[in-house]
Amino acid sequence: MTAAELRIVNRFGVEAPAIPIVFDTEAGVEVHTDTLLTSDEAVVMQLRFDVKRLIKEDRAKYLCPECFVPVSLVSRKESRRFFFRHLVEDGSCSAVTRGELSQADINARKYNGAKESFLHREMKQWLADSLRASNLFTNIAQEARWKGAITGAWRKPDVSAMYGELKIAFEVQLSTTFLDVIAERWSFYQKEGGLVIWVFARFDDERRRLTQDDLFFINNQNAFVVSKATRDASLAAKNFLMDCAWAEPALSHILPTLGRARVSFSELTLDTVRQQAYYFDHQGQRAELQADLEEERRNWPAYFEEWWLEVAGRRSSHEDQEDHIWGFPESAPVHWNDWGMLRETCLVAYGTEKSRYLPVAMLNVFYSAKHGKPIGIRRRHFIEVAHYVVESYPKYLRWFRRALDVFERGPLLAAQDQSGKWAIKVKRYKQAIKDRDTRYEVDETHRQLFEWLFPELAPLPR
Repeated sequence: MTAAELRIVNRFGVEAPAIPIVFDTEAGVEVHTDTLLTSDEAVVMQLRFDVKRLIKEDRAKYLCPECFVPVSLVSRKESRRFFFRHLVEDGSCSAVTRGELSQADINARKYNGAKESFLHREMKQWLADSLRASNLFTNIAQEARWKGAITGAWRKPDVSAMYGELKIAFEVQLSTTFLDVIAERWSFYQKEGGLVIWVFARFDDERRRLTQDDLFFINNQNAFVVSKATRDASLAAKNFLMDCAWAEPALSHILPTLGRARVSFSELTLDTVRQQAYYFDHQGQRAELQADLEEERRNWPAYFEEWWLEVAGRRSSHEDQEDHIWGFPESAPVHWNDWGMLRETCLVAYGTEKSRYLPVAMLNVFYSAKHGKPIGIRRRHFIEVAHYVVESYPKYLRWFRRALDVFERGPLLAAQDQSGKWAIKVKRYKQAIKDRDTRYEVDETHRQLFEWLFPELAPLPR
């Protein structure tokens, strides 16, 4: 796990959860929930679905380590914060995770159910009308029993139809479809070789329900909306049309945005194994973006070096001391495609407040060794840089020696050591290191930054 991941781990978990550790039945080990509730919302939402699906298939992945009751991943109503909760509680476990609905909650649910029953019927009819407008579907029916030839179980989808040889179930999702129902139906249709497609009455980016996101994230971050408008458009076009919303892939520090389009069913990719139907391949596009980013990241040390050499040439010799450190600039050279992420990567390299600054002296020393001349240090010859390290930064001496070896600067030092003083110092510090002189103990503060900027030196001595 990278430093950046460690810094923002558990962004989606509640503080002080009742069940901070779960037992992983597949791996046979206990796992801290912080490591499961990562900074990636898509990962958390997929985990939430997988946990529920496996419970419904009688092979729960996570158990409470105290009472060994299966646990599911749920969210607080007032915030998108997740925690693991017992499926049942009988008072035998010290972890209490379940509460009871108030009468107000019960009344509100009854009211919403009555209000949405009419819309549910309307949407089923709009779906059936839209399917009939196309010549690609047969056996279109509402509330027809789908009996499983493999499982022996049955379901009654809102609307079903044959799309060539593929049997498809369309389920209307308003506000009363819970994750356990979603998981049950997902497993049923997958085992039967069919496909379930969930449709919404609306899909608002800012006011999405958790149950909407349960479906959105497991469906390659695509959502479909059926309405009177899409029904009318389908009839006019003699084609089954739906409104689609999808998440545009973005870098981890950028909030994703929704793309929207009215699409034909024939434009969708249908995947019965993963039970996905999507117009925009979010996962594929994200993988390509990540590959491009990784390629760009391989160039970051070179970009950083270019910037450093330019800035170092404008710094005075009084600023090459360790206690005079440069803060990161807010802007960057125009050819840096993602300065923000690069800056963030550097800032978290140490995990301390000092991470907002750069260790100027040692970066100057490393670049001096790489280029065979003083960089950012007002000295005339490279050997003066070597003396400077021994006298001012003995805690970095072993790293400097590694740089001398990798960049093959030994002959240069020998040629410039006309007085022989460097040879004498080398003999002395070698003996001091052998004698375990604490002055030469390696300072680990900036190890990750140094090994990132100078990969040819890694691993640096300890």
